[in-house]
Amino acid sequence: MKEIETKIPEKIRQKLLEFGAKKVFSGEMKIIKLDFPEFTLKKRGELLRIRQVGDNCELCFKGKKEKALFKVQEEVQIISNDFATTQKIFEKLGFNIVYEGKKHRETYKLKRISFEIDSLDNVPPFLEIEAPTEKEVLYYIEKLGYTLEQTTNKTSAEVEELYKKKHE
Repeated sequence: MKEIETKIPEKIRQKLLEFGAKKVFSGEMKIIKLDFPEFTLKKRGELLRIRQVGDNCELCFKGKKEKALFKVQEEVQIISNDFATTQKIFEKLGFNIVYEGKKHRETYKLKRISFEIDSLDNVPPFLEIEAPTEKEVLYYIEKLGYTLEQTTNKTSAEVEELYKKKHE
């Protein structure tokens, strides 16, 4: 499955509810990213992540981003119920933790579309729209009152890094 998404500044909870979206999650997420000691995944533009979301643990591999208008990349994910054991398995296989962090997320669902409002330290909240097609992402960007030029296809980590540099 390919993931297609973009990010927009957050001020739109009410609009999402007006569209008929349902809030399905609100809470803190614990995140670790793993790589080999030689940073093999990073060099290939890939990512291995373990994330605690409520009672679930998500193990996710993301392939290299495709050159596209939006962030498009292969995503393979499974759900576990044990964050610590999942992490330990990968550490035993020789992976190292290369990032450890937390963020607050609100998730809204509308049919096949996910709207996720993320809050990170020192970064204004932003909205991620994830849909099966670029056409659907673009439709909701415009329906929310934004233009494509007001969006980015950067990852959360890239957005966080941009804000750090901007405010140093």
